[in-house]
Amino acid sequence: MASNLTVNVHPGVYMNVVDTHMRRSKNSSSKGQEKCMGTLMGYYEKGSIQVTNCFAIPFNESNEDLEIDDQFNQQMISALKKTSPNEQPVGWFLTTSDITSSCLIYHDYYVRVITEASARRESPPIVVLTIDTTFSGDMPKRMPVRAYLRSKAGIPGAAGPHCAIFNPLRVELATFPGELVAMQTIEKALDSRRREATLESGLEQLETSTGQMIEWLERMLHYVEDVNKNGEKPGDAQIGRQLMDIVTSSTNSMAPEKLDTLVKNTLRDYVMVSYLAKLTQTQLQVHERLVSA
Repeated sequence: MASNLTVNVHPGVYMNVVDTHMRRSKNSSSKGQEKCMGTLMGYYEKGSIQVTNCFAIPFNESNEDLEIDDQFNQQMISALKKTSPNEQPVGWFLTTSDITSSCLIYHDYYVRVITEASARRESPPIVVLTIDTTFSGDMPKRMPVRAYLRSKAGIPGAAGPHCAIFNPLRVELATFPGELVAMQTIEKALDSRRREATLESGLEQLETSTGQMIEWLERMLHYVEDVNKNGEKPGDAQIGRQLMDIVTSSTNSMAPEKLDTLVKNTLRDYVMVSYLAKLTQTQLQVHERLVSA
């Protein structure tokens, strides 16, 4: 059952890990400083673990005994719980290409920390996220990301388990609506030489969203026609249910005339607010130039 879990990692987690890796101590000659480790914050859902935030913690692998700053970790967990009460520690991350023997000690530490912080009687699933910042995987243009869940194993009939196995889990990229908008804006900077993205105005965003909606509707209509009339594609029950949910949710009992009036009035209000905002911005710019002159 545990191996069926899906780890949904949000974009902010990847950005924090990469930023921590770029800011690590490069002047240190110790091998441990080449890696970064930290705590994963999120919440549990049925069949999945949502990883929404993370933070790095000081640690050291250069000595014979592994060192972890437990006080810093506990303080950060307590502070993040105050700002986001729904989030709790769900695991830990390490910038490495594979699981090492040190991961067993780190995992035992996080089992204790997360079990104490959890309100459950039993220990919740604790995920290990490894991020290979050296891009040593099969796909050189994609950073390898893997998730594991530790399970104990032993010989049948023995008194207890004698080893631990890290079972791989499925990792997916998940986004909230606000994160999706931010990622789409950042993606526009890939084609820029200066890696800069300009924010669109309100009307430009409305035009872009309307164009995307029309494109999606045309693709949906083309798919339905291929299945029903032409028979070029086999029908998919899951897609059919999703289309039915879209049609049901968009059904409106309002009369077409009233709906058309509501849309027009809303658009007029939006245009008026946009005009007043630009007018205010222009007046402020004129005022600044007059004052500075």
